[in-house]
Formats: sequence, structure tokens, C-alpha cells
Amino acid sequence: MDEQKIKLYRWANIHWYITYDLNGNPDYVALCPKNKCHCELKKSKEKYSMGEYKYDCIQCDFKITLEKSIEEKALDLVNIIESQKYKDAEIINLDGELVRVQRKQITDTDYWADVKISKNKKDEVQLMILAGSKSNKDKTQLFLDPKNQRFAFDQNNDHPTKVFAKVVAKFKNSKFEISDKS
Repeated sequence: MDEQKIKLYRWANIHWYITYDLNGNPDYVALCPKNKCHCELKKSKEKYSMGEYKYDCIQCDFKITLEKSIEEKALDLVNIIESQKYKDAEIINLDGELVRVQRKQITDTDYWADVKISKNKKDEVQLMILAGSKSNKDKTQLFLDPKNQRFAFDQNNDHPTKVFAKVVAKFKNSKFEISDKS
């Protein structure tokens, strides 16, 4: 017989054991997180204030005060666990706003860069690069539109040559280049 390893979820400073019945309904147990005690938490006999929910471990001295009941917290946890199945879902944009496809942030001791690939309301890919210097606080924002072979930068930030010695954008049928002549 192949036994599956039990999974506990740590959330809200509690260990949770979640199972599902044959109908897919969740069942949960709130467990003590202290020193792998894992005893079930029970309602405390202490006095409560309005909006407080107090629980104790029956084996050790662990106590916790929550803003919701264990039952409500467990349902929140189940929703969080269920939301994980959507983490890599494709986003179909019906609002006309930019949809982030990918994002990468790079840092070092002197410079930083934040790169986003998005899709506009026409489902066209756009690239945005925000980069700057940590030492003199210069920053620039570059935009590339591969379909229209267009390069632009944000006029409200520094000119790209204040941050980069040279910027080259190569498209399929064209090339844009800007450099610091100093």
C-alpha cells in the first residue's frame, strides 16, 4: 500500500490540514504550529473582546488571537489554495488595459532595471524598460512597440542618454539608435 505524505499548510501563523470529501467539499483542522506539536486548536476559555477569536493548543502553551473565527479563516485558506490553479492562466483582456505577460527585475550595486512585457487592447505586445542609477538617482523609461517598429521614451523621466551610454532597438525592418556623444 502506497501511503501519501500528509501536507500541512502554514498560513496565518497556524498549521492547517485540509481534506476534501467525495463531493469536493473541504474539511479542515487548525493545528498548533509550535515545535511540531500539531495538536488541534480549540476555542479558548479566556474573555473575548468584540471582533476577537481566541484559540489554544490543548497540549502546549500556544495561544492565538484572530480577527475571524477558525471556520472563516479556513474558508479563506481554501480559497487561497484553490486560486493557485489560476496562477499561470492566460489573461484575455476585455477591459482595454495593458495586461502584463512577463516581468523581470534586475539589480546590482550601481544600477537597477525593471522590464515588463505587456499586451495592449489590440492584443499587441509592448515592452517597457524602466532603468536607473542608484548613485545619482537618474532614471529613464523606454517603450518598444515591435509590431509598429516604434521606439519611444517617457518625457517626464530623464533622457535615455543620461542613464545609458547607448540604446539600440533593432526591429525586423528597422533600427533605432541613440547614444551619448560626450
